Amino acid sequence: MTTTMNASVYNVRDYGAVGDGETLDTAAINQAIADCNEQGGGTVWLPSGTYLSGTVFMRSHVTLHLDAGSVLLGSPDMADYPKLPYTSEFRNTALIASIGAKQIAITGSGVIDGNGDSFACLDQADLLRDFDASFTRQGSDYFRENDKADDGPVDMKERPGILVLILNSLDAQVSHVRIRNTPNWCIHVACTDGVLLTGLDIRNSLLIPNADGIDVSRSRNVRISDCNIEAGDDGLAFSPCAEGYGGSGCEHVVVQNCTIKSRSAGIRIGWDANGFRNFMFHNIVIRESNRGIGLFLRESESIENVVFSNIIIETRLHKGKWWGKAEPIHISAVKGFPHSGELGSVRNVTFTNITVKSEHGIVLYGSEERPIENVTFQHVRMLVKSGPLQESFGGNLDFRPALDDHLKVFSHDIPALYAKHVKGLAIHGFDLEWSDDLPDFVQNGLDIEAFEDVTIDGFKGRQPQLEGDGAAIRLANGRQATIRNSVAKAGTTRFGSFEGVEEAGLFLGNDLSRAAQPLHAEAYGFTVAGCREGGGGSV
Repeated sequence: MTTTMNASVYNVRDYGAVGDGETLDTAAINQAIADCNEQGGGTVWLPSGTYLSGTVFMRSHVTLHLDAGSVLLGSPDMADYPKLPYTSEFRNTALIASIGAKQIAITGSGVIDGNGDSFACLDQADLLRDFDASFTRQGSDYFRENDKADDGPVDMKERPGILVLILNSLDAQVSHVRIRNTPNWCIHVACTDGVLLTGLDIRNSLLIPNADGIDVSRSRNVRISDCNIEAGDDGLAFSPCAEGYGGSGCEHVVVQNCTIKSRSAGIRIGWDANGFRNFMFHNIVIRESNRGIGLFLRESESIENVVFSNIIIETRLHKGKWWGKAEPIHISAVKGFPHSGELGSVRNVTFTNITVKSEHGIVLYGSEERPIENVTFQHVRMLVKSGPLQESFGGNLDFRPALDDHLKVFSHDIPALYAKHVKGLAIHGFDLEWSDDLPDFVQNGLDIEAFEDVTIDGFKGRQPQLEGDGAAIRLANGRQATIRNSVAKAGTTRFGSFEGVEEAGLFLGNDLSRAAQPLHAEAYGFTVAGCREGGGGSV
């Protein structure tokens, strides 16, 4: 591939690029891109070498191809990153920027290296407080381990805002390149129609805050596949902080065949002033993350029609101010910012074939005025395990960002699944196991309160503590519930704890033979049929 071999291929070395890792090659790369665009399009070729560069501006009908052995290395000098005409969450610089371009691509087997270590204070933790520790279970002791730098996030110098920005573009592709060491957001796609991100190997520092893997804001017709992502912060985040970009909602997104390791959420949807709809996630492994999957409603937007299938999630508690408390799945709808409108809605979310190993439970937390609607779990296997940081950080829920200080990080017992203010929750096939030596604040299997229309079908499990007051299933202060085809596992003390349940439905075909305390007559109006140890009639 040389300019003499093919007139549509533009070798950056023919434009004066040196590729020695020391000489600034920005001007040569940008001139090659400009000439390629002016001639109607083609490929700008980076042969083997290390190209130190400031901002590279993509143009329509141009493919930037990084050959095997080539590295596009971000300059350590902020002066080499001119300010862009758009700003989002104070980010207005980038290493590669495609703004308003059509039919652009970044391809090849080479490396894009953001040079993140040049902007990081790796021995100093980020000590900025964004919540009041007095509401946590540990109080001021929460920060005893939290303020160490060994697990991040570390403090940062002034740094570029985005590694690769694709904004207001049409038909964009990034494929098969390797991405390393971003100093801030990595790939950010915003207000763009038609995006393919495939075959990417993204390995960012797990210590650097905001070093997300892929961020997608207010875009549509997005496909992400066959990627390996390691990110200091969210692995995949949809519509993060796009206030300066304009645009509308985020919709029609498919993600499949990816592995993710992160220090915040593996997958995050929300928040934004605009809505999200029609998302599908298939065949994904999330490991060693501080949170698995998170859906966050904080303003008047809506999140609807989302499907997760064939997902393996492994989460654990981490030190530092990372958001999340090892929840494998987190869905919350609370006010996050001052605004005059009402909260939007979360509805029609399905989880199918989910395998979980976590140090925290699943959390669904709506609000009285806006419950979370129509969430379905099908075929879930879950192990809740103990971990070395339970004493330091465990026993808390984390709803950052939240307008109410009481809801940012606060003390709360931890069930395997905790749901509050939900409507139309359906659980079909949920196999629950507990590890030994769990702390006392781990209580109850399924704990559902302030609900309407709950179906539990095919649950197998018990309470976490072999000797304690917990229950396999606790229902409180709700209406319309059905429990059927469920099994009390060995060691169950109390299978069902029911308080203030109105319009209880069927308790049908359940096996309570291993429960020390099967249901009693004060258990609120369920009609019992076909249950071992349950007898018949109403209880």
